[in-house]
Amino acid sequence: MLDAIAKTVYLPAKLLEETVPKLKKKGRLQVGMDADIAIFDPLTVQDRATYERPNQTSVGMKHVLVNGKFVIYDGVLDTKTFPGQAIRRAA
Repeated sequence: MLDAIAKTVYLPAKLLEETVPKLKKKGRLQVGMDADIAIFDPLTVQDRATYERPNQTSVGMKHVLVNGKFVIYDGVLDTKTFPGQAIRRAA
């Protein structure tokens, strides 16, 4: 599980941080970093999206915090909140 999380969160941020400086504060839970947090059950989490139906939500996510605000709380997606901010590379 730790390897999977590193490959999907930390390593991409680390790889791109030189060209996208804001990514230097992403991908790890520690003081001074910007962390979005996902709490899930590894036995039930599953992506249901397909090419034909890309907007299907995942299952098994208990809580997800983005920018300090819940977007999923107790398994329920809040479709009215959009606390994330785009990270862009300078042209």
